[in-house]
Amino acid sequence: MTVLEKVEKVEKVEKEGGIKFKKECVFELEKDKGVLLKRNLKSLMSKKFIIGCFYVLTVVLGSIYGSYQQKFSTSFETSSWFDYFNITHKSNLINQYFVKKGWFWTSIIFIIYSPRVIHANKPGQYFKFVIRWILATLYWYSITQRFFGPSIMDRIFVFTGGKCDDYQVFEAYACKKNGGRWIGGYDLSGHCFLLIHASLLLWEEITAFTCRPKNWEIAREKEKILSGILVFLLLLWWFMLVVTTIYFHNFSEKLTGTIFGVLYWIIYNYICYVHPNKLMPYDLKELEEREL
Repeated sequence: MTVLEKVEKVEKVEKEGGIKFKKECVFELEKDKGVLLKRNLKSLMSKKFIIGCFYVLTVVLGSIYGSYQQKFSTSFETSSWFDYFNITHKSNLINQYFVKKGWFWTSIIFIIYSPRVIHANKPGQYFKFVIRWILATLYWYSITQRFFGPSIMDRIFVFTGGKCDDYQVFEAYACKKNGGRWIGGYDLSGHCFLLIHASLLLWEEITAFTCRPKNWEIAREKEKILSGILVFLLLLWWFMLVVTTIYFHNFSEKLTGTIFGVLYWIIYNYICYVHPNKLMPYDLKELEEREL
């Protein structure tokens, strides 16, 4: 074998060895990214779990306090103008104009806040928050409005013996609109459902700040008023949840409303953890770059 042939052979071996080494490095890098992704997802899920438990605990403790207070309270059937300002009465202004239109107010702040703060400077990601809102809205709509006919809430009410006393209708809205009374069935707490479902949707957006510190700066500096409105809405929803758990429904009805309130959030986060996808308010790349 000539010297030239020996040199060429050595270069070939070194080249092949370099390629192999490069492949091994890439494999190790991809493996590290996968481990970091799972670790960060687990960290995020732990924080979200604490938030979910906070709302469940609010319902439980509020219900316990409410049952204790009812033993010593006296109820009055008479109504007056004061009822509009009495948070313990269902006719109060906050309930009539905010809670009963809760999904509208939640949607407004969600649709404005997400593109301006969560996905700021990333217009190509706008489709993500639109799809998240559509999915959450469809869930809310099926529970409270319509689900291939009557809503799931109305179906449960009728299935458990409920009815409209004066009309042959099977929807609460149609019954009350015609002057009837919706009586007799299992009335799961729509307030617990709505207030928890809406709050967790907004919290899901806020968790993106963990991965996007620059967006947190935008929220604090450029969009302070909008961020303040979001925080105010979350506090209002929580306050009205406390009021609901103390003064309205029995514990079973509140518990069922709470289960439906967290159900969408549990399914959504389970899917995101098992199959990380592009619907999340943060990118997979952001979860692979640094440890949270």
